[in-house]
Amino acid sequence: MANRDHDGIVLEDTQPAVDERLYVPHSTGWSAHIKHSGGTERCFAQHPGQDFFHLLITGEIYLENGGERFCLTCAMRRGIVNRDRKFLKNDSPMPTIQPLDDMSDVPLQGDSGES
Repeated sequence: MANRDHDGIVLEDTQPAVDERLYVPHSTGWSAHIKHSGGTERCFAQHPGQDFFHLLITGEIYLENGGERFCLTCAMRRGIVNRDRKFLKNDSPMPTIQPLDDMSDVPLQGDSGES
């Protein structure tokens, strides 16, 4: 069954097999942005095995805190973002964020080989 939102756009009633929502358990200071065209902006983390900081691509969603920018993949790898909504019930401790030069041995989940 389809619903319409307040603008008349048809919304499908679908239940995803996997919860696609992302959470920032310790959100103080973090903000989400969309990379707009113009200017070169880079993620502040390197993918494992790479010796460069990859570009943020036009249209990409990224997180920023105090001028540091992280793509969602790197934010998830560093523990800034996760898919676990249990943090709402638990008072989970703030994740330990490793220095950038110590990330070379951390596996990248879902690595598609793109930068």
